Amino acid sequence: MVQSLDRGLRILEILSENGEMSITELTDILKVDKSTVSRLVETLRSHDMVQLNKQTKKYRLGLRILHLGTAMEKNLNIIEIARPIIRSVSEKLEQSVHLCAYNNTMAYVIDQVVYNAMYSLSATIGMIEPMHASSVGKCIIAYRREDIIAQMLENYDYVKYTDQTITDKEGLIAELQKIKEQGYAVDDEEVAVGVRCVAVPIFSSRNQVRYSIGISGPVGLMTGEKMQLYISCLKSAAKKISRELGHQHS
Repeated sequence: MVQSLDRGLRILEILSENGEMSITELTDILKVDKSTVSRLVETLRSHDMVQLNKQTKKYRLGLRILHLGTAMEKNLNIIEIARPIIRSVSEKLEQSVHLCAYNNTMAYVIDQVVYNAMYSLSATIGMIEPMHASSVGKCIIAYRREDIIAQMLENYDYVKYTDQTITDKEGLIAELQKIKEQGYAVDDEEVAVGVRCVAVPIFSSRNQVRYSIGISGPVGLMTGEKMQLYISCLKSAAKKISRELGHQHS
């Protein structure tokens, strides 16, 4: 192991966890002399991996880190990452599990593991899910910034699919807040009569939600303890996928 490289990487980890820190604070954590920490920080600074806040005289992560993170995200194949994880969920729950992505204010089904059972409902890859009615759609937009949500809903067309469909801005905003509080979304016969769906968010390295995974099934089978089991398994799977995408808070 190259000691200086190891310490440099450790400094980046410390700054990512704590925000701004002084040389003295870094020295206390690393348990090495101050001059060594200063040299390491200056080397990282020369590559824009860290930067100095001139007001606080403390160091924080530099813009180069953001660039590398963006490049990493571009090279990640979400389907390749998620497939083995959602396959495991599908086999455990004996249900089809689908993966959705957010793009241009719409949610698309981009992958699915189909479980061949009479009571398992599957989606169609490429299908657009309504943002205001589907669990996968509501789950994604619930985690957008408030100003983005407001912009999306300004001229939104609340298509009424069933009597359960949310058809007004106030109702949808209240639903989105509930989703953030509980960590999952439910489509309770809002898109199709007799069908209930549940979905959970997937977080990126920058704590953003662009993907969700969900399960759909007959209302009579998705109740009580079974529903809680689905939610628990989906949350666990989403955390694993989020970690693979670089999310640090899962």
